[in-house]
Amino acid sequence: MNHSDIHNMKQQKFERPEWEEWLQVAESSLKGRTVDSLKTPTAEGISLKPLYTASPNPSHTVRPSHRKWISAQPTIGETGSEWISSMKESLEKGNEAIYLDGGTPNKWDDVSLKALAELMLDYPFAFLHINSEDRLLDVFKLISLDEREKVTGLLLSDTVQLPLGYKNVRTVGIDLESIHMRGADSVTELALALSQAAEHAMTMESFDQFCDKVFFRFPADTHFFMEISKFRAFRTLWQLFCSAYDMNDNTAVPLMAVTSLRSYSKIDPYVNLLRAGNSSFSAVLGGADWLTVYPYNELTGNTQQSLRYARNVQLIIREETHADKVADPGGGSYFIEQLTKELVHKAWHLFLEIEEMGGSKAFLHSGKLDQLAEERKENVASGVSSLIGTSVYADPANHELVENSSRNETARPAYPFEELRKKTLKQPIDIRLVVFGSLKSYKPRADFAAGFLATAGLTAKHSPSFTDAYEAIEWLEAEKPDYAILCAAPGQIEQVAPEISSKKPPGVVLDVAGRVSDELTNDWLANGLDGFVFKGQNRIEKLSQVLSQCKGGEKIEEA
Repeated sequence: MNHSDIHNMKQQKFERPEWEEWLQVAESSLKGRTVDSLKTPTAEGISLKPLYTASPNPSHTVRPSHRKWISAQPTIGETGSEWISSMKESLEKGNEAIYLDGGTPNKWDDVSLKALAELMLDYPFAFLHINSEDRLLDVFKLISLDEREKVTGLLLSDTVQLPLGYKNVRTVGIDLESIHMRGADSVTELALALSQAAEHAMTMESFDQFCDKVFFRFPADTHFFMEISKFRAFRTLWQLFCSAYDMNDNTAVPLMAVTSLRSYSKIDPYVNLLRAGNSSFSAVLGGADWLTVYPYNELTGNTQQSLRYARNVQLIIREETHADKVADPGGGSYFIEQLTKELVHKAWHLFLEIEEMGGSKAFLHSGKLDQLAEERKENVASGVSSLIGTSVYADPANHELVENSSRNETARPAYPFEELRKKTLKQPIDIRLVVFGSLKSYKPRADFAAGFLATAGLTAKHSPSFTDAYEAIEWLEAEKPDYAILCAAPGQIEQVAPEISSKKPPGVVLDVAGRVSDELTNDWLANGLDGFVFKGQNRIEKLSQVLSQCKGGEKIEEA
């Protein structure tokens, strides 16, 4: 290659493709579907597009002057001294704040409270869900009046009144975790945050005083870009909210993020590590000021190992991504900017609706959250959305679902699957996959049926491969399983299903893997077939029904 070749290469220009050209190429690869079929609806009523080519107006977000978020990780200890020892170790290994949730009881004594007071002079703290009877509160009396200004932190409590002197402690906490766990989507969380802020502001002497004391705590779920946009959208919404009170000096408030337990599952809990990592990164990119990562086994009981893993999630994100060195990592992305804009408009509109109906309490009593929670459960149970390791790719052998009374989060989509596994552990049934033809022909449906059963902790044995219905009937007569699923290619299943259905042994529950026409469905059901297992079916309802048919089991009500 000579200099003239390099010169010619530098002069080359690529033609910019037009939107219509992209549409043609995209639709030619979709085998008859349109580009609109690539749009994804969300729980927030927002349609995610496959391509964003126009720059929306950038959101103007206001953040505190620092860019580094504060890592606030939990620890464990049955007594105050054990907890202090564990927290000191956590702080030495990368944790940056004293984090304590009053929902987990602790036995404090004078020595441990004094040690805690000393820590609070060196580290910020986050005390959540503290009631007025908790002896922990004595720690604030142990710090001398002239040192109280050094103490910084967040106190989430409806009943606690701090002693004088703690001017750098925010005590008006608006926590969205409970409504998130009850089913709220991102728009609802943002709108209720503003509604509750309006209610708190009315109780303060001035709006300035309110801004000095308030902080917000948002869960970060696993919808990566939606969660980034949610945190960014709140900053814009907060500016709009402040402007309604004639405050236009861009006052920023602390945003505390916590990984969502709504997506956690007791089944295959190590997948919760991936969920936590995804949620944490979205909160960081969205601009959270504080971050708490729940351990992967938070639902069943933490261990020192799981606490260390949770702490390291934050450390890895910080060291590997350098996100703390960027003011607004999501800024400039057409997709994220558009999503932020849509969340702002929808959340502000819902906020105004909530105010008209009487405020957040009236909304919370409307039943809307229950409806959202049920829709979420239905989507997971029917496969519209997935929980890896729970509703898809499940390990059928995992029945060790330890109870944790302080974390009985029944609104989680995984909860019905966990309850179903408890039932199948107590009521084991003999299941067979009755297969026909070559491995290549029956394997897709047999694999689907096995995966379908695995979500309830059920396993099935394969029959020999049969060539006709007579062989299968003889085998069923000899084996007499509790439950059998016919698995074959569509053409062959239509040949064997009617005869097997009519001549199956008494007491054997028989289903077909896959779906057929309405006419064949009615004929086979009338002929003795019990049902079908197919994609899009509610797995909780179907497998609960199977258990009720086998050995006189009782139907499991969907939680």
